[in-house]
This record gives sequence, structure tokens and C-alpha cells, in this order.
Amino acid sequence: MLVEHPDEAAGLEISSALRFAGYAVAVCPGPHGRGQCPLIGPEGCAPAHDADLVVCCLGYERETAQEVLRELRTRYPGIPLVVEAPSDADPDLRELLDGCEQLPAPATPEQIVAAVQSLLGQADEEAAGGA
Repeated sequence: MLVEHPDEAAGLEISSALRFAGYAVAVCPGPHGRGQCPLIGPEGCAPAHDADLVVCCLGYERETAQEVLRELRTRYPGIPLVVEAPSDADPDLRELLDGCEQLPAPATPEQIVAAVQSLLGQADEEAAGGA
């Protein structure tokens, strides 16, 4: 699983809660880190490619963060997304968030863990039902 959060301490707090719940987690600062986010470039993002779920807490008032979310949805359409989003999102952002598990910003690590468990539990049930 990949956690994208521009604040290192908050990203680590979320990843610690997810690890405590039994998940393997990588953390990324998204487009706010050093250098260009690989999702925006041609090579893609290895941690996102290898993830079974991505938690996005990037602050979608910035166009760059929206571009990262757009690239995640385009390059890795089968990976579920848990997205921390503002309740007053504009129509373009609401369209981009359609199909994502949305949490109010800022979400607590406990809320994120619960959303992940719910989302992955649904995926497990669908896989078992189709087998």
C-alpha cells in the first residue's frame, strides 16, 4: 500500500497506524517532495504500480495534486484509492474523485485505517464471490 502525504510526520503517523493494522506501507510526499513526482513524468511510479491500494492526502486545491490523482486513475485504474478531499470540491475535482473512497480532510489515521479495511474487505468479498 502507498500513502501519499506532503507532511512527513502526518504521512508517517498514517503509515504507522496502517502497519499496526497489519499492512505493508510505503510513504511518498507526492508532488510536494524533492524533485518531480514520477507520476507526472513518462516513467510512472514504481511504489504506486506495486500497491494494492493508495491513500492520497495531497491537498487537491493545487493543480499538481489533481494531476497526480488523474495519473493514478489513468495509469493504475485497478488500484483502489482512499482520498482525503475537501467537502467543498469544485465540479472538476468531484468528477475526478468519483469512484474513490472519500474521507473528509483532514482525516485521522483511525478514519483512514477504517476506510482501508472496509475497501479491502469489499475487494476480498468480491474476489471470493467471483471464484
